[in-house]
This record gives sequence, structure tokens and C-alpha cells, in this order.
Amino acid sequence: MIKVVFRVDASIHIGNGHTMRCLVLAEALQCHGYQIEFVSRDLEGNLNEYITSKGFQLIVLPAINPVVSPQTDADYLAWLQCSQLEDAVDFLETIKQADIVVTDHYAIEFLWQQKVRDCLNCKIIAIDDLTRHHCADMVIDQSLGRQPNEYFDVNIALMGSRYALLAPEFTKLRNSALQREKPKERGRVLVSMGGVDAPNATLAVLKQLMLLKNISVTVLLSKKSPSYISVANFCQKYLNILHIDFSENMAQLMMEHDVSIGAAGTTSWERACLGLPSIMIPLAENQLNICDQIVASGCGYKIQLNDISSELILKYETLRFNWKMLYQNNLLICDGNGAHRVVREILRLV
Repeated sequence: MIKVVFRVDASIHIGNGHTMRCLVLAEALQCHGYQIEFVSRDLEGNLNEYITSKGFQLIVLPAINPVVSPQTDADYLAWLQCSQLEDAVDFLETIKQADIVVTDHYAIEFLWQQKVRDCLNCKIIAIDDLTRHHCADMVIDQSLGRQPNEYFDVNIALMGSRYALLAPEFTKLRNSALQREKPKERGRVLVSMGGVDAPNATLAVLKQLMLLKNISVTVLLSKKSPSYISVANFCQKYLNILHIDFSENMAQLMMEHDVSIGAAGTTSWERACLGLPSIMIPLAENQLNICDQIVASGCGYKIQLNDISSELILKYETLRFNWKMLYQNNLLICDGNGAHRVVREILRLV
């Protein structure tokens, strides 16, 4: 049996997206009989319990003290809490054999991968968005418009949103999404700024939306977010806001709404697959490229965090007016079959 080990983290600084897309790939590989293990560090805001709830074996690397706080949203080494080589040593103390090691971490690249490959004699697959230097047999970058030549010394480069790793429920609802109709007078808005939303963009968005008439809003924000209490208290004041902590079926939730307001992370491809036009508010430097590409493709609009109060209502009304065009453009950039394509290439790799 082929053994695949995923090295990925989630935290209040990293967010949930890396782990969630690794889980999609892990479940797809498991269906082909692969043995799956996860290795994640004990960080504040981790998804370790969620990983095990999905039935996967998880090895938890110990927390590092004192905790290192990122100085900027691009201080990726602080996400790891130690050097690449130190993390690789910790990894190798727990993993003695693997056929494939998958890394999905902005602080893990060539040095980590080279050490692990040399010690385990395994294949390395890197999931990335930032065109970093990898010691890998395959790189997967689902960024819209990404080209293979942007990664050098890589034999297999799976580039672009056609390789976006989406959960199976998105593929199942794709045909229904193709039949969406233009929304009626009352707007149905889904607000989802990611699992953390440290700057509390959610609350700023809600304050503006409540100035509009004929609107119903669903807010998705977990208790792990430092913004949770303030958002929950605000939502209790309005009958037309539904606040939920978590959704097991994000695809169905998206199908129940006409407009999405959210960050520009990996959920961008989920929205595109289901034709859900969006207003994006990038919350980190690594989201800027995704956001700009989606805007350039005519799939949504961008608002800077500091401009929510001055621009959100106008952008929302513009989106409603151009809804059909945005809907059709979204459907063109992601069909929901990325996980199938990636698995097919991994089967060839081994």
C-alpha cells in the first residue's frame, strides 16, 4: 500500500485553507487505496481535531515555546515557529517511511523538502500559490493564470484553477449551478471572511449591509476567530442575519445565496465553480494575486479593508446589476474537477 504523508498546519495566523484542501486530496487518494497520515504542529487555532474526525491518522508535532508572533502577514517563517531544517528534523523523528510527502505550507520549501527526500527516498509534492523554489517531483498551484515555467526544476507542474482542490460536493452541485437564475428583488448574501478574520472585516461588512433594504445575510464565522463575540452580538440585533459557526456542506450553503462577500483565499475557486459572484476583501498579502486575477477575469470586485465603509454598498449594487455576466464568467474559470485531475497525475507519478 502506498503511504502518503501530508505536512500542513492551520492556526489563527495561517487560517484553515491549506488544511482543508489537503483533506480534499487525502480523501480522493484514500479512495484509490492509499494510506494517509497527517503531520501538523500544535498551534493556536489548529484543525487537528477536525483532521482526526475525518478518520485520518494525525501526528502532532509539539508546540514551540516561546511562541513566535508574525511581524507581518507575510512573515511565513513565524507560521512555522522554527527553521525549515528544525521542522524537518521533528518530522523525521516521527515519520520513518513514506512513498509520497505532500507539503502545503508557505514556510516549507526547498531545504525542508530536500532533507526529507534524502532521508526517506520518497516523492515530494508541493502545493503552493507563491511560485517559491521547491525540491519536488510535482507542484500544484491553482492560481488563475499560473504558468508551468514559473516553477523551475520541477518535472510536473499542475498549474491553474483547473487543478483547484475542491470537495466532492462542489462537483455534485455543478450541474445545478449551471441552471442558476438571476436573483429576485431580495438579495441573499453570504459573508465568509475565512476561519480567523483577525481584523474583523466581517463586522465592518455587516454594518454596511444592514443599511440596505430587501436583503438577507448569512454569516459564517467560527468560535476560533477573535472577532467571534463582537460579530455574534451584532447579529443578534437583526432578524435578517443568520450567524452560523461552521458548515459541513459549504457547496450547498453557496447555492442558497446569490452574492458572496469574503476573503480572496482558496474559497475563491469554490465560488467560481458554483457561479457565485463575489466582492473580495483581501486580508493578507498572499491573497492579492488571486483577487486581482479574479477581478481581471470579470468574476467579482475588490475592496480594500479600509474602504469597506465607503465602497461596499456601491460595489454591491454594481454586482447586482451585472450579476448574470459575473455568474457566467465564474463558471468559466473552475469546473470542480481539479481533485480528479490531480489524483490522475499522482497515479502516474508512482
